[in-house]
This record gives sequence, structure tokens and C-alpha cells, in this order.
Amino acid sequence: MKKNIIALAIASAIAAPSAMAGAPTVYGKMHLAVEKVEGGDASVNEHDSRLGVKGSEDLGNGLKAIYKVEFALKTVADGGDETLSQRNTYLGLKGGFGQVMFGTHDTPTKMIQPSDLFGDTYADVKYFDNGLDDGENRFSDTAMYVSPSFSGVKLIAAAVLNEEGATDADKSDWTNVAVTYGSVKKGLYLAAAYQDAGDIDETVVRVSAQYKMSDLIASIMYQDNSGDDQDNGNFTQLQFGYKFGKIMPKVKYVMANNDTDDSNESGYAVGLDYKLGKKTTAYVYTSDASDVGGDKVNFSFGLVHKF
Repeated sequence: MKKNIIALAIASAIAAPSAMAGAPTVYGKMHLAVEKVEGGDASVNEHDSRLGVKGSEDLGNGLKAIYKVEFALKTVADGGDETLSQRNTYLGLKGGFGQVMFGTHDTPTKMIQPSDLFGDTYADVKYFDNGLDDGENRFSDTAMYVSPSFSGVKLIAAAVLNEEGATDADKSDWTNVAVTYGSVKKGLYLAAAYQDAGDIDETVVRVSAQYKMSDLIASIMYQDNSGDDQDNGNFTQLQFGYKFGKIMPKVKYVMANNDTDDSNESGYAVGLDYKLGKKTTAYVYTSDASDVGGDKVNFSFGLVHKF
């Protein structure tokens, strides 16, 4: 019944005339790949396909109501997998002061990472952290503030007020602040974040830098974990890509040092993107994250289409 209600709500939004003032925007992404992970058979896998509705309403005097409802979409569902599951979903206000949002959202620490050239695949950064995984969180019960830009500088702050159902530790009373400069879309981007778990002894510091201009994109991200209630250590991620027309070779290299279990490991990914159209990309890659908590991918051939 719950899934039917969600599907009906999304269908209603899609059916709304786009010419209506304040009509929501329906968007999404399909991401499927044929791949062979070491130790298993070749299969068709889905990687964070999504469907969302977002929009705003002008409240006057420079103030807007903003909203977003986004779901992970499973078209290749294994037994027991839900067809739809929640991603960033919030309601807020936006004005000259910046914007405030309440709901479910990525933490500022997760938000400041540079463009992941292998994002939403088995070579995503979350599979290369060697157990240092508390930088890639999305929480409910989140209150967030994003400042306006001050000569390219923005402040992001969030508090997790009462996160329930955590599997590893109590996620209540987390605080998270970040500062960014520039944009990941073009030019120089710099960012830093500090995350405090509040009720437990666990902190995360993350810094990132990216340069994107014309056909070149290069980035570095460093994260340090500390505290008695989590694995301690650090990891560094390096990425590089260069476009030749419609083709972009890309590479990722990660060094991850887990001080808790005294493991200093590394992983890599090498791939190629091919731009089939404005909204459609094909890719192929191979990767090995087996020493840093992930899998070894013998090959992956995928398609991504955004709408």
C-alpha cells in the first residue's frame, strides 16, 4: 500500500502541466551495467538509479519555499529489494540569508567531495575507505543551513537531532560544518569539513581540492578519522581525467591507512567514458578495491542516462 501511494504521488507530479507557475520539476537517472566482479558470475547490476521531484514557490519579499523528494529506483531488483527507497528529501526556505532545510540529507562532509569520476559504481569512494566509512553518510532528522556565496565562499552546517535505527552506533546529536570555495563544475574548488558524532567519541576531518577547466579534471581528497568509537586512520584519493572529444580516459588511486587494525593498503580504478549524447554516457572500467574494503571488478560496461 505504501509503495502504491508513493508511485501515485510521483505519477501525479509527472502528469502536472509544466507550464503551470510553480510546477515541480521531475528528474532522474538510470544507471545499469553489465559487469564481472571477482568471485561471482557476470550480471546486470543497477547503481543508484533515482527518481525525484523538486521545486519552489515564491513567497514574496525575496523568500521562497523549496522542496525535494528523491528516491533510489530499483529496476533490477534482487529478492527483497524495495523498488523505491528514500534519498535526499527535504522542505525548506531560501532567501538572501541563504537556505535552511529540514528532512533527510547528505552530511556536509559527504557533500564537499570533488566530482567522483567513478561515482555510483563499485569504484565509488565509499568502497575504497578501508573501514574509514563515516564520511559518506545520509541522515534523517537533519536540520541544515547553507549560506549565500561570499566571493565564492560558502558555509554549510548541519545537525542530526535524533537519528534512529543506526546499525553501528548512536547517530543522535551529530554536528557537521563545512566551508567551500568555488564550484565543482568549473575552475578551482576547495573545501574542508569537520564532523563530530556528539554522543560517541568519533570525529572526521575531510579536505578536498579540484581543478576543472576545458577538457581537464584533476582532484584530491583527504580524510582523517579519530576517536575511541570508530576505526582510526586516514585515506587519500587522487583522480584524473582528460577529454578527447567524446572520449574521456580516467583513473583513480587511493591510499588508505587504518591504524586500528594496522593496515596500509591501496586501490585503483582505470576506465573510459564515451559521451553518446547530451544526457547519455557509456563507460567501461576495471578496478581493484579488494585490499581497502571493496571488490575487484574484472570488467564493467555501463550506461547512464539522465532526464
